[in-house]
Amino acid sequence: MHKLHTAGGTWTEVTPVRPGGTTDGGAADTFGYGGVAVDTRRPGTVVVSTNNRWAAVDTLYRSTDGGRTWRSLKDSAVLDVSETPYLKWGGDEPKFGWWIQALALDPYDAKHVVHGTGATLYGTRDLRHWAPWIRGLEEASVRRLISPPAGKAHLISGLGDIGVMYHDRLTASPSRGMATNPVSGTTTGLAQAAARPSYVVRAGWGDHGNGAYSEDGGRTWTPFAAQPAIAGDAPGPIAANADGGVLLWSFVHGDGTKHPAHRSADNGATWTEVPSFPKGATPVADPADPALLYAYDTDTGTLFASTDGGRTFTARAGGLPSGDSQFKLVAAPGRSGDLWLSTKGNGLYRSTDGGGTFTKVESCRASHTLGFGKAADGAGYPAIYQVGSTGTLTAVYRSDDEARTWVRINDDDHQWGWTGETITGDPRVYGRVYLGTNGRGIQYGEPV
Repeated sequence: MHKLHTAGGTWTEVTPVRPGGTTDGGAADTFGYGGVAVDTRRPGTVVVSTNNRWAAVDTLYRSTDGGRTWRSLKDSAVLDVSETPYLKWGGDEPKFGWWIQALALDPYDAKHVVHGTGATLYGTRDLRHWAPWIRGLEEASVRRLISPPAGKAHLISGLGDIGVMYHDRLTASPSRGMATNPVSGTTTGLAQAAARPSYVVRAGWGDHGNGAYSEDGGRTWTPFAAQPAIAGDAPGPIAANADGGVLLWSFVHGDGTKHPAHRSADNGATWTEVPSFPKGATPVADPADPALLYAYDTDTGTLFASTDGGRTFTARAGGLPSGDSQFKLVAAPGRSGDLWLSTKGNGLYRSTDGGGTFTKVESCRASHTLGFGKAADGAGYPAIYQVGSTGTLTAVYRSDDEARTWVRINDDDHQWGWTGETITGDPRVYGRVYLGTNGRGIQYGEPV
């Protein structure tokens, strides 16, 4: 409820629209009010925003007579999101905004208004035409990154809230916007078949299905024809084996409750439970052998492997660091059985025998996330990138000699908050690295 104080010392009710009732579509129209901005040069001119108005979509109300009458700015708004196409949210039209809270009115121009949504900042100079102020950027939480070895896109990303994107250019917001068919929210899994890079799978939260596969490198998608019942409530990480003939999908609730993984050998048309797979683990495919898949049980510190295409898993190396679900297992590209395990403050471990044994990497004190890129000229092993520490400083590092030595590749002016979720190099461009942040989008860098 909004009220304005009058000169006489009394209060007058000026709420633009009272929450309650239903929309034209029959949905409950419940919401609150958030931001407010007053034009100090023009008494009586005020703008207020609704907040959390999901059914009818949030709006700004503007009054020029002290709240006696109001006009909804959303109703006449023309939104231009051509530089940030994901704001169409997989549909034909963008939304004016939701979770509107921040709101500002230019004291020198009453028609210059800016409001913040859960996705961007929209601004106008005529109260009708609106465009994002954050031009071409998705300041999202980044969950998964893939850099394909071939194709137009050098990067495919899985993000919080805005699903998966196909980055056909690195200097512009993806022209396709969010992946569709189905549209999904936060990505929980994204994987590419190593020997068949045109085949990509994804998983995430969604109202129209939780998984899909692509046969054109992530440009277009086909939803799984079926999915395990648990997928709707606990979609987790997913893997495709080396040739894309097998999918392995793990399931984890938001509260950490873990469920049995499921396997499909027909592009998600049918699924079979895999009881021997460690519940909640992230499946990892061997990049060279379609029969081999791996999983690291963070509860017990044990590496599990399958030699029959994910039908059964057996324990191999044990006694490794445990107790943190964020430990990450990565397979080196083009090699069978070459595994790297990031265990945060416990350090970095490597196996060259498919997880039978692991050796701690002495050059690394801590490792949060790790990935690979094109090898340096003359080097016989891919470049390794990681967020971790070789001493006391947590930073972004590259190694060109199988982790014997490291060079820091960020500096004190480029740290971006938390960066320990995902990192990968580019298999086609030596030195190019893609780094996920928690709220600052994807950063990428190249040697000077």
